[in-house]
Amino acid sequence: MDKWIDEPFTLLDELMNCLIVDDDPLICNLLEHFCGKIHEVSGIVVATSGFEAINFINGSHFNLVLLDFDLPDITGKDILKIIDTTTAVIMVTSHKDFASDSYTYDQIVDYLVKPVDFTRFFKGFQKAQSFLSKHRDKESRLFIKEGNKLVKIQLEDVKYFKSEANYIAVVLTDRKILTLMTLKDLVPKLPDFFQKVHRSYIVNLNKIDSIDNNAIEIGKDHIPVSQRYEKDLLKKIDLLN
Repeated sequence: MDKWIDEPFTLLDELMNCLIVDDDPLICNLLEHFCGKIHEVSGIVVATSGFEAINFINGSHFNLVLLDFDLPDITGKDILKIIDTTTAVIMVTSHKDFASDSYTYDQIVDYLVKPVDFTRFFKGFQKAQSFLSKHRDKESRLFIKEGNKLVKIQLEDVKYFKSEANYIAVVLTDRKILTLMTLKDLVPKLPDFFQKVHRSYIVNLNKIDSIDNNAIEIGKDHIPVSQRYEKDLLKKIDLLN
C-alpha cells in the first residue's frame, strides 16, 4: 500500500470545492478517497456523465475539476469549453493521445494516466495550488457596474449578496449597491470565503455572527439558509465531519 494513503495532508491556503467527472464508479471512489485526504478540500461532487457534469458546473463554482476524457455522452474536450478559466483542471484518463494537446487549454494543470496512485495525484494537487494562487490576488476585489460607472469593491468588505429580480444587491459594511447581474454570473467570480446559502443569497463566511434555526445572522440582518445548501455551508465552516 502507498505510504501516502494513510496520512492526512494540508495543502492549500484556501478551501477547495472539487468536481470529479468519470463514468467509472471505481475511479470516482478512488479519486474521492484521495481528495478526502487533503484537509482543505471542503466539498466533493461526483458526476458520472458529461451532462451531469455540465449541470453541476452551471449551478456551482468549483476550484478544481478532475476530468475524464472518455465519457459516454460528451467528451472531456467539450466540457473544457464551459469550465471557467480560473478553475484548475486535472485530466484523469487512459486516453494518452490527448496528453500533448491538453496543455493548449489554460485551465489544465496536469494530466494523469490511469491507473493513478496517490503520490502522482498529490503532485497534481500541488500544480493546482500554484495555478489557483496566481488568481488569488485577482479575487480580492471586484468591479461591478452601478448605473453608468464601474465601481471597485473589496470583497472582504461585502457582507452578502442578495438577488432582487434581475439585479443583485451588494450589501457592504457601510452601504448597499444595486447592479444588473445574476447570482449565477457572480458565483464564478467569488473566492472561497463566499458561500451560497439560499437561491437568493450568497454570504461572506467571515462576516457571520451566528447560525440558528436555519438562519444566519450578520449584524442585524437575518439571512435564510435553505436545506439544499445547508450541508455545504456546514462543511465550509468546519462544523460537519
